[in-house]
Amino acid sequence: MKQHLAHIAIVVDDYDEAIAFYTDKLHFELIEDTVLSETKRWVKVRPNGSDECCLLLAKAANIEQKSRIGNQTGGRVFLFLYTDNFKRDYQNLIDMDIKIVRTPSHEKYGTVAVFEDLYGNLWDLIEPIKHTNNQIPHLEIPQYAHVTLQPVEQAYKKVLYINWFIAYTFLFAILITLFNFINALHITWLIYVLVATLLLLISITIAAVEIGFKNKGWAIREKDIQFKKGWLFQTTHIIPFNKVQHCELVSNPIGRKYGLASIRINTASSNNIDISIKGLKQETAEQLKAFIMEKIDAHEYQQI
Repeated sequence: MKQHLAHIAIVVDDYDEAIAFYTDKLHFELIEDTVLSETKRWVKVRPNGSDECCLLLAKAANIEQKSRIGNQTGGRVFLFLYTDNFKRDYQNLIDMDIKIVRTPSHEKYGTVAVFEDLYGNLWDLIEPIKHTNNQIPHLEIPQYAHVTLQPVEQAYKKVLYINWFIAYTFLFAILITLFNFINALHITWLIYVLVATLLLLISITIAAVEIGFKNKGWAIREKDIQFKKGWLFQTTHIIPFNKVQHCELVSNPIGRKYGLASIRINTASSNNIDISIKGLKQETAEQLKAFIMEKIDAHEYQQI
C-alpha cells in the first residue's frame, strides 16, 4: 500500500489576500484556483520548485472557523518550510516586511528562524544540514590505534582473581570426589592426568588475567566510544553514539566491595550486541552512563 499527504488546509479570511501573500511575498506557486460556488473556491499553492504537498487555502465559513484563523495549533509552530538557501529566503522575509518571531539560530539539524504569515500562523524557515560522504585519502583516515586508552582500575584484577578462585574452589571439590572414586578403582595414571590438566588450566587462567587486564582500555571520542579487550586474540570495539540504544550500570557484590562497576551498552546492530566495559570506578561508570545517555537523547532529538 502506498500513501502520501496531498494537501494541508490552512484557514484564511479571504482567498485573494491569502493568494497575494503566498505568491507575491513568499513566492509560492498558485497551482489551482477553481470556483466551486458563490462563496467557495478550491485554491492550492505550494513552494516554488516543489512537487509535493500543497497548501489548501480554505476560507472560514462560520464563526467557529473564523476563530481558528491564524492559530490552528494553539500558538505552536504550524508549518515547516525547508530551503536550500537560508540567507536568500530569510532576506526575502525582511524585504517583504514579514514579521520575524525568532531570529536565525544554528541548531544540530540546521539553520532555523520563525516567522508569521499574514494571519499569525507560525512557520519555521529551515535549511537542514547537508550530510556528505566524500572519500577520504587513506593517509587522512583517523587512526584508532593512536587513541590513548584509559586503563581499567587496578582493583579489577583482584576482582578477577577472586572470581576465578571461587570457580576453582568448586572445581577442586569436584576433583576431590573424582580422586576418591578413581583411587578406589586403582587408576593412578588418570589422577596424574587430571592434576596436570588442572595445573595447565590454572596457568592459562593466570596468563589470561594478567595479559587481558593489561590490554583492557577505553576512550571517549566526539562521536563514538572505543573499547579494547582480549589476551590471546585482541578485539577493539568502536561504537558510534548514534548506534547506541540503551546504556545501563551493572555491579556485583565483589565489585562493589572494591568500589567498581560496569557499563553495559546495547547497540542497534543487526545482532543486537551487548558490550560491557568492566573494571570502572563507580563514580566513573555513573558519569560515563550519563554522558552516553545524553548523546543518545541528543541524537533522538536531532531525528525529530
